[in-house]
Amino acid sequence: MNTPSRNVTAERRDYSAGAVAGRFARAIGIVLIFSVAGPLTIAALISLIVVAFGAALLQMFLALLELEALRTLASVAIVLLALVTMLAAFLPSVAAGLIFALAAVYGGINMIWMAWLAAAIAVAGFVVFGTFMVPSESSAVILPDVRSARQALSLSAILAVLAVIPASLCWWLAKPLHRARTAA
Repeated sequence: MNTPSRNVTAERRDYSAGAVAGRFARAIGIVLIFSVAGPLTIAALISLIVVAFGAALLQMFLALLELEALRTLASVAIVLLALVTMLAAFLPSVAAGLIFALAAVYGGINMIWMAWLAAAIAVAGFVVFGTFMVPSESSAVILPDVRSARQALSLSAILAVLAVIPASLCWWLAKPLHRARTAA
């Protein structure tokens, strides 16, 4: 005798008010994790790259020009870079979280490659949005200044590769929220 499957499928999904609210709350939780952990991780990653590649060059200039006062200025510049990176990464992180939450909670696709794909889609959308919209100088919107399709493609590829680490961390942090539920 075959026992019924305990996995929730589209045919057996619970549409009660509590189940719908639970899925919505899980999706909101995933979006919140992506929108907090994503910008923090990308800011740390960019700062680490800048410090790793720029430290030797900065040391050389400081030794050559004997400008020790620039050491404090460089520290402030790195902190400002991290803050601006967090601001710039916020909207793509929210978009990636939304894409992944919809796929994981409502579509059942909660694999790490889906988080990477969601991040790549969000980055590409952000770059394409920057291609067609140029914010005014007084606007708080931070968009890349893309002038050609080739530049948009290369920028999307570079940013998507950089987004793999934050997307992986967000996927891992949100893992309890996007696990498949089983029927009782």
